[in-house]
Amino acid sequence: MYVGRRLDELSDTPMAQWEMKELLYHHNMMSEMAPFLNTQGVSYHQKIIGEVEKRGGIPGDQGAWDHSSRIIYD
Repeated sequence: MYVGRRLDELSDTPMAQWEMKELLYHHNMMSEMAPFLNTQGVSYHQKIIGEVEKRGGIPGDQGAWDHSSRIIYD
């Protein structure tokens, strides 16, 4: 379960001030909902992708016994 600010709470906050886990969570959710997004949703998703790329992209790690291979959102 996601523990963090919802998209409507973040809409008034500049994306530069979002935490990386918030960006990645909402990117993941919008990716899953992509067939159902309208043009405004697609545009917002592209902004999220752009901010993730500005910060160096999605961290890629193989994982190990002491950490996951992906970011845990909560």
